[in-house]
Amino acid sequence: MGATQMQETNEKISYEQLLGDLQTSSALISDSRLGFLGHSSTACVKVQDSVPPGTLTDRTADIDQLNIVDQLERGLERNEFMLVFQPKLRVPEERLSGFEASLRWRHPIHGILTPTSFIRDAENSGLSGRFTDFILEKAAETLSDWAACKYTTLSLVISLSPQELTREDLPRKLIALLASHAVDTAKLQIQLTESSESGPLDVLLAAVDSIRDTGVRVAIGDFGAGGWSPSILHRLAVDVLKIDRSLINGIPESSEATNVLEVLVRIGQRLGKQIVIDGIENEAQLTWTKNMSNVDCQGSYICMPVHAAQIDDLVAGHGLAMSLR
Repeated sequence: MGATQMQETNEKISYEQLLGDLQTSSALISDSRLGFLGHSSTACVKVQDSVPPGTLTDRTADIDQLNIVDQLERGLERNEFMLVFQPKLRVPEERLSGFEASLRWRHPIHGILTPTSFIRDAENSGLSGRFTDFILEKAAETLSDWAACKYTTLSLVISLSPQELTREDLPRKLIALLASHAVDTAKLQIQLTESSESGPLDVLLAAVDSIRDTGVRVAIGDFGAGGWSPSILHRLAVDVLKIDRSLINGIPESSEATNVLEVLVRIGQRLGKQIVIDGIENEAQLTWTKNMSNVDCQGSYICMPVHAAQIDDLVAGHGLAMSLR
């Protein structure tokens, strides 16, 4: 057999193996829905949205729905919103690889609120674009500050809905904004959140390609929670795959949970995706992830979200992971 023919045969086998893994992971996730994937989503949100150490109490609240949009608009005008940052550690060395930013509202009555209290109203109002612009501006400022501190390997993740990611003007805004702050575009990651209203897939695919053409990286967030099928991974050209926190539940005790997560990590890495495992809540789970290479982890056991002023201490304590690109 000639070298060219052998290469074609190996590529065919590799592709067939990959499709088999995709089918296997789909079946495993489906079979697990009533098992370890059935944990309360409320509990997951509570952990994920918890307050940074040493700050005011972070909470959810029932805000007056009659004027919620007016309150949100006034909050933007009065600078009541801010970003907090949850660190990611790269295993097995446990060095900082980056942070995931999330929004908080310093409500004048209810205190510091998590997105659970207001994000749905923000997305469904005419303010969604203003919130996206706010988050992008703060992200660019943060990356510029990190560059000044020589934290040049740290990445920053922000989350956008499919509706915001598919805005026609988004690539142009990204290029102008990041250039104005002299920021390396590859250090910003836009995380695509799962949504039942993501629109036509071809529009989403085109939008992802346009974002990646700017140099900004794109991630799928909360993969395995329900909306994304594993088979979409070979169609959606994203750079990062963040596996939903529910999939780490039961590890390392449950062989079923272990099998599902191992399959997804293997698929993602074979497709060239950077893997992030969310929801690390105890030492045993973190120790289990150290059997993998170049995987990022985040969760309450590693660190809750922090304010920007606390990032220097985290860098001093953990050091910086090497950049993978």
